Amino acid sequence: MAKITKDFFKMNYPLRSKYSYKTLNGKVLIVAGSKNMPGAAILAALSCYKSGVGLVSLAVPKEIAQAVALAVPEALILTLPSTSGSLNKAALKQIIKYQKTNPHDVVLIGPGLSSGAKITLELLNKINLPAVIDADALNFIAKDGAGKLKDLTKKFPCILTPHQGEMKRLLKTNTLPKNSYEQLSKITGAVALLKGPKTKVFYNGILYENTTGNEGLAKAGSGDALAGIIASIFAQLLKRQSKDSQAAKALKAAALGVYLHGKAADEAAKKTGKIALMASDVILVLPKTLRSIFG
Repeated sequence: MAKITKDFFKMNYPLRSKYSYKTLNGKVLIVAGSKNMPGAAILAALSCYKSGVGLVSLAVPKEIAQAVALAVPEALILTLPSTSGSLNKAALKQIIKYQKTNPHDVVLIGPGLSSGAKITLELLNKINLPAVIDADALNFIAKDGAGKLKDLTKKFPCILTPHQGEMKRLLKTNTLPKNSYEQLSKITGAVALLKGPKTKVFYNGILYENTTGNEGLAKAGSGDALAGIIASIFAQLLKRQSKDSQAAKALKAAALGVYLHGKAADEAAKKTGKIALMASDVILVLPKTLRSIFG
Protein backbone atom coordinates (compact mmCIF):
# COMPACT_ATOMS: atom_id res chain seq x y z
CA MET A 1 0.00 0.00 0.00
CA ALA A 2 1.35 3.40 -1.03
CA LYS A 3 0.59 6.64 0.77
CA ILE A 4 -0.72 9.61 -1.22
CA THR A 5 1.66 12.38 -0.22
CA LYS A 6 2.54 15.90 -1.27
CA ASP A 7 5.46 14.57 -3.31
CA PHE A 8 3.14 12.14 -5.13
CA PHE A 9 0.74 14.98 -5.85
CA LYS A 10 3.44 17.34 -7.17
CA MET A 11 4.89 14.61 -9.36
CA ASN A 12 1.60 13.62 -10.99
CA TYR A 13 -0.74 16.64 -11.01
CA PRO A 14 -1.28 17.84 -14.61
CA LEU A 15 0.38 21.25 -14.74
CA ARG A 16 -0.37 23.29 -17.87
CA SER A 17 1.75 25.05 -20.42
CA LYS A 18 1.50 28.84 -20.59
CA TYR A 19 0.47 28.30 -24.22
CA SER A 20 -2.48 26.08 -23.34
CA TYR A 21 -6.13 26.80 -24.11
CA LYS A 22 -9.34 25.50 -22.60
CA THR A 23 -9.84 22.34 -24.67
CA LEU A 24 -6.26 21.26 -23.92
CA ASN A 25 -7.20 21.29 -20.24
CA GLY A 26 -10.13 18.93 -20.61
CA LYS A 27 -13.89 19.13 -20.91
CA VAL A 28 -16.19 17.54 -18.34
CA LEU A 29 -19.88 16.81 -18.81
CA ILE A 30 -21.65 16.74 -15.44
CA VAL A 31 -25.03 15.01 -15.27
CA ALA A 32 -26.37 16.03 -11.89
CA GLY A 33 -29.01 17.71 -9.79
CA SER A 34 -32.75 17.52 -9.23
CA LYS A 35 -35.47 19.88 -8.02
CA ASN A 36 -34.65 19.24 -4.36
CA MET A 37 -30.85 19.02 -4.80
CA PRO A 38 -29.64 21.77 -7.14
CA GLY A 39 -26.63 22.38 -4.90
CA ALA A 40 -25.07 19.03 -5.78
CA ALA A 41 -24.69 20.08 -9.41
CA ILE A 42 -23.35 23.50 -8.40
CA LEU A 43 -20.76 22.12 -5.97
CA ALA A 44 -19.54 19.53 -8.48
CA ALA A 45 -19.16 22.15 -11.22
CA LEU A 46 -17.41 24.72 -9.02
CA SER A 47 -14.92 22.19 -7.66
CA CYS A 48 -14.31 20.93 -11.18
CA TYR A 49 -13.39 24.38 -12.44
CA LYS A 50 -11.35 25.28 -9.34
CA SER A 51 -9.27 22.13 -9.90
CA GLY A 52 -8.16 23.28 -13.32
CA VAL A 53 -10.41 21.82 -16.01
CA GLY A 54 -10.89 23.91 -19.14
CA LEU A 55 -14.65 23.61 -19.62
CA VAL A 56 -17.67 22.22 -17.78
CA SER A 57 -21.09 21.45 -19.25
CA LEU A 58 -23.90 20.94 -16.74
CA ALA A 59 -26.76 18.67 -17.81
CA VAL A 60 -29.59 19.40 -15.37
CA PRO A 61 -33.39 19.24 -15.06
CA LYS A 62 -35.25 22.28 -16.36
CA GLU A 63 -36.43 23.21 -12.85
CA ILE A 64 -32.92 24.09 -11.68
CA ALA A 65 -31.25 25.29 -14.88
CA GLN A 66 -31.59 28.99 -14.09
CA ALA A 67 -30.31 28.67 -10.53
CA VAL A 68 -27.35 26.59 -11.68
CA ALA A 69 -26.50 29.04 -14.46
CA LEU A 70 -26.46 31.92 -11.98
CA ALA A 71 -24.29 30.01 -9.51
CA VAL A 72 -21.77 28.83 -12.13
CA PRO A 73 -21.77 31.40 -14.94
CA GLU A 74 -18.67 29.81 -16.52
CA ALA A 75 -20.53 26.54 -17.22
CA LEU A 76 -22.45 25.62 -20.34
CA ILE A 77 -25.98 24.63 -19.35
CA LEU A 78 -27.93 21.82 -20.98
CA THR A 79 -31.55 22.25 -19.88
CA LEU A 80 -33.25 18.85 -19.83
CA PRO A 81 -36.80 17.44 -19.61
CA SER A 82 -37.81 16.02 -16.26
CA THR A 83 -40.50 14.23 -14.32
CA SER A 84 -41.27 15.51 -10.82
CA GLY A 85 -38.04 17.48 -10.88
CA SER A 86 -35.70 14.63 -11.90
CA LEU A 87 -34.27 13.72 -15.30
CA ASN A 88 -36.37 11.33 -17.38
CA LYS A 89 -35.85 9.05 -20.38
CA ALA A 90 -36.28 11.93 -22.83
CA ALA A 91 -33.30 13.64 -21.19
CA LEU A 92 -31.12 10.66 -22.10
CA LYS A 93 -31.51 11.27 -25.84
CA GLN A 94 -30.70 14.95 -25.48
CA ILE A 95 -27.52 14.28 -23.50
CA ILE A 96 -26.29 11.80 -26.12
CA LYS A 97 -27.06 14.26 -28.93
CA TYR A 98 -25.26 17.04 -27.03
CA GLN A 99 -22.14 14.92 -26.59
CA LYS A 100 -22.05 14.11 -30.32
CA THR A 101 -22.12 17.79 -31.28
CA ASN A 102 -19.99 19.04 -28.37
CA PRO A 103 -17.53 16.27 -27.40
CA HIS A 104 -16.23 16.02 -23.83
CA ASP A 105 -13.40 14.02 -22.31
CA VAL A 106 -15.07 12.75 -19.12
CA VAL A 107 -18.62 12.39 -17.86
CA LEU A 108 -19.43 12.78 -14.16
CA ILE A 109 -22.82 11.33 -13.29
CA GLY A 110 -24.69 11.06 -10.02
CA PRO A 111 -24.55 14.03 -7.65
CA GLY A 112 -28.07 14.96 -6.56
CA LEU A 113 -29.76 13.10 -9.43
CA SER A 114 -32.39 11.43 -7.23
CA SER A 115 -34.60 9.19 -9.41
CA GLY A 116 -32.99 10.70 -12.51
CA ALA A 117 -30.11 8.29 -11.90
CA LYS A 118 -32.23 5.58 -13.53
CA ILE A 119 -30.65 6.62 -16.83
CA THR A 120 -27.10 5.89 -15.60
CA LEU A 121 -26.34 2.52 -17.19
CA GLU A 122 -28.03 3.28 -20.51
CA LEU A 123 -26.30 6.64 -20.72
CA LEU A 124 -22.88 5.18 -19.99
CA ASN A 125 -23.45 2.44 -22.57
CA LYS A 126 -24.35 4.94 -25.28
CA ILE A 127 -22.16 7.93 -24.53
CA ASN A 128 -18.87 5.97 -24.54
CA LEU A 129 -16.88 8.29 -22.30
CA PRO A 130 -14.51 7.71 -19.40
CA ALA A 131 -16.67 8.22 -16.34
CA VAL A 132 -16.73 9.22 -12.71
CA ILE A 133 -19.77 7.56 -11.11
CA ASP A 134 -20.96 9.01 -7.82
CA ALA A 135 -23.83 9.24 -5.32
CA ASP A 136 -27.30 8.41 -6.70
CA ALA A 137 -25.80 6.83 -9.82
CA LEU A 138 -24.01 4.33 -7.59
CA ASN A 139 -27.23 3.47 -5.77
CA PHE A 140 -29.07 2.73 -8.99
CA ILE A 141 -26.16 0.65 -10.28
CA ALA A 142 -26.33 -1.29 -7.01
CA LYS A 143 -29.98 -2.14 -7.72
CA ASP A 144 -29.15 -3.46 -11.18
CA GLY A 145 -25.98 -5.23 -10.03
CA ALA A 146 -22.51 -3.69 -10.03
CA GLY A 147 -21.23 -6.49 -12.27
CA LYS A 148 -23.08 -4.89 -15.18
CA LEU A 149 -20.31 -2.30 -15.32
CA LYS A 150 -17.79 -4.95 -16.39
CA ASP A 151 -18.66 -4.69 -20.08
CA LEU A 152 -18.46 -0.90 -19.90
CA THR A 153 -15.04 -0.82 -18.27
CA LYS A 154 -13.63 -3.01 -21.04
CA LYS A 155 -14.28 -0.08 -23.38
CA PHE A 156 -13.35 2.90 -21.20
CA PRO A 157 -12.17 3.49 -17.62
CA CYS A 158 -14.57 4.33 -14.81
CA ILE A 159 -14.00 5.66 -11.30
CA LEU A 160 -16.45 4.70 -8.55
CA THR A 161 -16.63 6.92 -5.45
CA PRO A 162 -18.77 5.25 -2.75
CA HIS A 163 -18.92 5.99 0.95
CA GLN A 164 -19.46 3.07 3.32
CA GLY A 165 -23.24 2.91 2.89
CA GLU A 166 -23.02 2.97 -0.90
CA MET A 167 -20.25 0.37 -0.82
CA LYS A 168 -22.46 -1.98 1.20
CA ARG A 169 -25.24 -1.60 -1.34
CA LEU A 170 -22.89 -2.18 -4.26
CA LEU A 171 -21.47 -5.34 -2.67
CA LYS A 172 -24.89 -6.37 -1.33
CA THR A 173 -23.61 -6.90 2.20
CA ASN A 174 -24.49 -5.64 5.67
CA THR A 175 -20.92 -5.97 6.93
CA LEU A 176 -18.22 -4.16 5.00
CA PRO A 177 -15.14 -6.34 4.35
CA LYS A 178 -11.74 -4.74 4.94
CA ASN A 179 -10.86 -5.00 1.25
CA SER A 180 -14.23 -3.80 -0.04
CA TYR A 181 -12.58 -1.43 -2.54
CA GLU A 182 -10.65 -4.36 -4.00
CA GLN A 183 -13.78 -6.49 -4.27
CA LEU A 184 -15.72 -3.69 -5.97
CA SER A 185 -12.90 -3.07 -8.44
CA LYS A 186 -12.73 -6.74 -9.38
CA ILE A 187 -16.50 -6.99 -9.82
CA THR A 188 -16.73 -3.89 -12.01
CA GLY A 189 -13.31 -3.51 -13.61
CA ALA A 190 -13.29 0.09 -12.39
CA VAL A 191 -11.07 2.18 -10.16
CA ALA A 192 -12.75 1.94 -6.75
CA LEU A 193 -12.28 4.22 -3.80
CA LEU A 194 -13.82 4.04 -0.35
CA LYS A 195 -14.43 7.45 1.17
CA GLY A 196 -13.75 7.98 4.85
CA PRO A 197 -10.81 8.42 7.21
CA LYS A 198 -7.70 7.53 5.18
CA THR A 199 -9.67 7.09 1.96
CA LYS A 200 -8.52 4.07 -0.03
CA VAL A 201 -8.13 3.99 -3.83
CA PHE A 202 -7.65 0.65 -5.63
CA TYR A 203 -7.17 -0.68 -9.15
CA ASN A 204 -5.40 -3.67 -10.70
CA GLY A 205 -3.47 -4.64 -7.58
CA ILE A 206 -2.40 -1.09 -6.71
CA LEU A 207 -3.69 0.38 -3.45
CA TYR A 208 -3.29 4.00 -2.34
CA GLU A 209 -4.16 5.43 1.07
CA ASN A 210 -4.82 9.13 1.49
CA THR A 211 -2.96 11.21 4.08
CA THR A 212 -5.09 14.38 4.10
CA GLY A 213 -8.55 15.39 5.30
CA ASN A 214 -10.42 15.61 8.57
CA GLU A 215 -13.76 14.79 10.20
CA GLY A 216 -15.20 18.11 9.06
CA LEU A 217 -15.74 16.47 5.67
CA ALA A 218 -18.46 14.29 7.18
CA LYS A 219 -21.14 16.66 5.90
CA ALA A 220 -23.53 16.95 2.97
CA GLY A 221 -21.91 18.23 -0.20
CA SER A 222 -18.41 16.92 0.48
CA GLY A 223 -18.85 14.02 -1.93
CA ASP A 224 -20.13 16.31 -4.68
CA ALA A 225 -17.04 18.49 -4.35
CA LEU A 226 -14.74 15.47 -4.39
CA ALA A 227 -16.42 14.03 -7.49
CA GLY A 228 -15.94 17.32 -9.31
CA ILE A 229 -12.26 17.47 -8.35
CA ILE A 230 -11.62 13.90 -9.52
CA ALA A 231 -13.43 14.43 -12.82
CA SER A 232 -11.45 17.63 -13.42
CA ILE A 233 -8.07 16.00 -12.82
CA PHE A 234 -9.08 12.94 -14.86
CA ALA A 235 -9.99 15.06 -17.88
CA GLN A 236 -6.74 17.02 -17.63
CA LEU A 237 -4.65 13.85 -17.40
CA LEU A 238 -6.40 12.41 -20.44
CA LYS A 239 -5.36 15.47 -22.45
CA ARG A 240 -1.71 15.16 -21.43
CA GLN A 241 0.55 12.97 -23.54
CA SER A 242 2.19 10.23 -21.47
CA LYS A 243 2.94 6.52 -21.48
CA ASP A 244 0.11 5.90 -19.01
CA SER A 245 -2.97 4.06 -20.21
CA GLN A 246 -6.39 5.65 -19.71
CA ALA A 247 -6.97 3.25 -16.81
CA ALA A 248 -3.68 4.29 -15.19
CA LYS A 249 -4.73 7.92 -15.56
CA ALA A 250 -8.07 7.10 -13.92
CA LEU A 251 -6.24 5.62 -10.92
CA LYS A 252 -3.97 8.66 -10.64
CA ALA A 253 -6.92 11.04 -10.97
CA ALA A 254 -8.73 9.37 -8.09
CA ALA A 255 -5.62 9.41 -5.89
CA LEU A 256 -4.78 13.01 -6.72
CA GLY A 257 -8.40 14.06 -6.21
CA VAL A 258 -8.78 12.65 -2.73
CA TYR A 259 -5.47 14.21 -1.69
CA LEU A 260 -6.38 17.68 -2.98
CA HIS A 261 -9.88 17.51 -1.50
CA GLY A 262 -8.53 16.51 1.90
CA LYS A 263 -5.71 19.06 1.79
CA ALA A 264 -8.19 21.83 1.00
CA ALA A 265 -10.39 20.65 3.88
CA ASP A 266 -7.42 20.86 6.22
CA GLU A 267 -6.67 24.37 4.97
CA ALA A 268 -10.29 25.52 5.27
CA ALA A 269 -10.64 24.08 8.77
CA LYS A 270 -7.91 26.43 10.00
CA LYS A 271 -10.42 29.24 9.55
CA THR A 272 -13.80 27.59 10.11
CA GLY A 273 -12.92 24.79 12.51
CA LYS A 274 -13.88 21.20 11.75
CA ILE A 275 -17.42 21.38 13.17
CA ALA A 276 -18.49 24.32 11.00
CA LEU A 277 -16.62 23.20 7.86
CA MET A 278 -18.80 23.09 4.72
CA ALA A 279 -18.18 21.79 1.21
CA SER A 280 -18.33 25.33 -0.13
CA ASP A 281 -15.53 26.32 2.28
CA VAL A 282 -13.37 23.55 0.84
CA ILE A 283 -14.00 24.67 -2.74
CA LEU A 284 -13.17 28.29 -1.93
CA VAL A 285 -9.68 27.40 -0.67
CA LEU A 286 -8.75 25.09 -3.57
CA PRO A 287 -6.73 27.89 -5.27
CA LYS A 288 -4.81 28.66 -2.07
CA THR A 289 -4.23 24.95 -1.49
CA LEU A 290 -2.78 24.42 -4.95
CA ARG A 291 -0.51 27.45 -4.51
CA SER A 292 0.72 26.11 -1.17
CA ILE A 293 1.59 22.76 -2.71
CA PHE A 294 3.50 24.12 -5.67
CA GLY A 295 4.97 27.18 -3.93
